[in-house]
Amino acid sequence: MNSLKKILALTALTLSFGTSARAEFKLPPIQSLSLDNGMKIFFVPQNEVPLVHITLAIATGSASDGALWGLTSVTADALSLGTKSYSKQKIEDTFDFYGIDYQTVTNKDYTTIEASVATADLPKLLPIVAELVIAPKFPSAEVDKLRNRTVSQLKKGKESPNRIASKVFERLYYKDHPYASTEDGVAATVQKLKAADLVNFHAAHFQPQIAALTIAGDFDAGQVKTLIEQNFGAWKKGAAVPTQVTAPVKPLAATEVLLLDKSDSHETTFRIGGIGAPGFNKDWVKLTVINTLLGGRFTSILNEELRVKSGYTYGAKSMFNNFHSSGTFFISTFTATETTYKTLDLALATYKKFVENGIDQKTLDSAKAYVKGQFPPQYETLATLSDLTTELWAYGISIDQFNSFESQVDALTLDEANALIKSKFPRDKLEILMIGKASVLGAEAKKYGTLRIVPIDKVDTALPL
Repeated sequence: MNSLKKILALTALTLSFGTSARAEFKLPPIQSLSLDNGMKIFFVPQNEVPLVHITLAIATGSASDGALWGLTSVTADALSLGTKSYSKQKIEDTFDFYGIDYQTVTNKDYTTIEASVATADLPKLLPIVAELVIAPKFPSAEVDKLRNRTVSQLKKGKESPNRIASKVFERLYYKDHPYASTEDGVAATVQKLKAADLVNFHAAHFQPQIAALTIAGDFDAGQVKTLIEQNFGAWKKGAAVPTQVTAPVKPLAATEVLLLDKSDSHETTFRIGGIGAPGFNKDWVKLTVINTLLGGRFTSILNEELRVKSGYTYGAKSMFNNFHSSGTFFISTFTATETTYKTLDLALATYKKFVENGIDQKTLDSAKAYVKGQFPPQYETLATLSDLTTELWAYGISIDQFNSFESQVDALTLDEANALIKSKFPRDKLEILMIGKASVLGAEAKKYGTLRIVPIDKVDTALPL
């Protein structure tokens, strides 16, 4: 086990924020500064173990892909294929030698390059990360290999409906809206990508004035600031602006049912929902508490009805999926083909009862206690602290708004909770997605709404579903 892996093994056990069991959880102080080129820097000091996690974010995401779904994601993945000073092999060997954990993540609104490393080895990592984002080469042969691997993985995803169901639901809900573009693309559009597409996209979007670098962990701020200036200071400012999705989402005229036909399936996978709320909206804390009751924990209303009492499924849950200017809400579950409509009927009846009748005080108090207990552990690692700081930057949220989480939970009243259930959870005109065997399911599906039956292979295209 290398030194980094030993440190990682200790990190989750030793990180703390100087709070007692009774104190309200708050994030550690975040120091912010900017380079002359506009790049934002955030320092999140945590000195318990000699480890740092860095997150470099670019405020462009899959909503910027246009017709070439997957362009942002493949561009980010291709950064490590070689740079001006580092070959692909040199990058891989360096990361392996120093135990550097590296990944890229593409969201709808922004993209991140992330890495964890022992503090002593940070001077080895930062020059490479700087070149990855400033001077990648995108060699054609390596880009072709990456593209082909990505296409293969996307096609294989259809074999596990639960892996693709949430993304298909987003496409169903957003239709021709920019947020319909899936984060990792679809096979048909990724297959079209060439090295020149990546070069052009990188030049247009990877610029310092829409970038932020967060460093969380044990480090000397003065020394790291010097390292950052040395490696990122010459990055030239451009004209790129953050991804801004302002187009409204067209409201549904009636409930729609999409049955994706997987002819060899022995079970049916569901997503049921509709309009949600933007990320970190003014009600997000309260909605988190309320959704915990409906489908956010094992003892939730949905799981109790669909799993514990009926035995139709191994699990049922609900969630809000939030983006910068919009969001969705959906219920997710699965069942055997023969119990498809019993499960769907029970899910819809349970949800209808929830939105019409609301909750009682005892139930609300239980959710408040659960959420407050789960909240601090979500941010006990350097990676989650670094990613959260990045997300707050991407959505323009202050640390003070986040630090009031527990106070907002405590302040939620029963009347307010029930009012939010009626106003923020979609009540009718739902999107219902089923992935299963159409030859068995098709006829009865018509009674739930306007029905379309589509072969599952269509998810490999960017055509509206």
